[in-house]
Amino acid sequence: MSTRAVLRFARFRIRRHPSAETTAAARCLNPGCDWHSVPTGNADECSDMCIAHTGRTGHLTFVREFSEVAVVERVQ
Repeated sequence: MSTRAVLRFARFRIRRHPSAETTAAARCLNPGCDWHSVPTGNADECSDMCIAHTGRTGHLTFVREFSEVAVVERVQ
């Protein structure tokens, strides 16, 4: 008596959830500065907030973070 294995492969893809929006936020990396932007659904608004902060303080370096809700779907 022998053992046989049957391998089946399924293909999947990942994409942004259709009813979700991408969120952008930023924070200043200047030592001692606690500034951070409010999360927004518009990446350009986030950039504008960073530029305005630079104009007020001269701080030049930021971390920008973008997040979204994703869904994995099986490809038929």
